[in-house]
Amino acid sequence: MRTPTESEIQQAAVQLGHIKAGQPVPPRIRAKVAKALQLAVQMDSADDARDASSAGFVSTVSTTYADLTEAGLSDDAAARVVAAIAPHVWRAHQGAAHAQGPR
Repeated sequence: MRTPTESEIQQAAVQLGHIKAGQPVPPRIRAKVAKALQLAVQMDSADDARDASSAGFVSTVSTTYADLTEAGLSDDAAARVVAAIAPHVWRAHQGAAHAQGPR
């Protein structure tokens, strides 16, 4: 995890309302702002992984439904099959996202 630069800390402290522009960042505030910036990067990475796994889930479920209806199953039967396998597909995609972990 990289340490935020002085300018990043300064800018974040101003945006968070801890200091006014041009003021020095007190050491106690500097540490808290630096930690907040590092956590924000981790949260963004986790959000990206979750979005990717959700997209994979939707793609798999919709493709399965389309394949079943093209194979001759009624819309209702295809929907029931997809509903039955959806929890397994969701867990499989969530597991893949969590295995990557934050970067």
